Amino acid sequence: MLAFKQTRDTQSSTYQDSIMIRRLVFIEEQNVPEDIEIDENEAACLHVVAYQNDKAVATARLYQLDDKSFKVQRVAVLAEERGKHYGNHLLLALEQAGKELGGERFILGAQSYAIPFYEKLGYVINSDEYLEAGIPHYDMEKSL
Repeated sequence: MLAFKQTRDTQSSTYQDSIMIRRLVFIEEQNVPEDIEIDENEAACLHVVAYQNDKAVATARLYQLDDKSFKVQRVAVLAEERGKHYGNHLLLALEQAGKELGGERFILGAQSYAIPFYEKLGYVINSDEYLEAGIPHYDMEKSL
């Protein structure tokens, strides 16, 4: 069964699980520099980790922009766990956490290949393509 844990504590085991997934996906797989991946906003974010049978399989973080707006960031699923809909469930859990904090608008910077994934969840493109860490992205948003 898929379970979710969330934290703002950068010393917690949940945060360490999040960082482990992000290192594997972004730093090792996608060659994102560590100083870009792990940034000054870590302590300000709500980090959510999905666990399948006590194994951390996916993560994302939520950064509050204002009273009603949140930025979804660092969405990652372990390579061997992709295709199991963990990302879908993770995003819904992240949005629910944001709604509980008063969120009505969610924005994100999606890697180009992931656009169909986010569109299925109701996000719409609202920018031209741009590069972030050398990877093509589009800004997307969703209102709840």
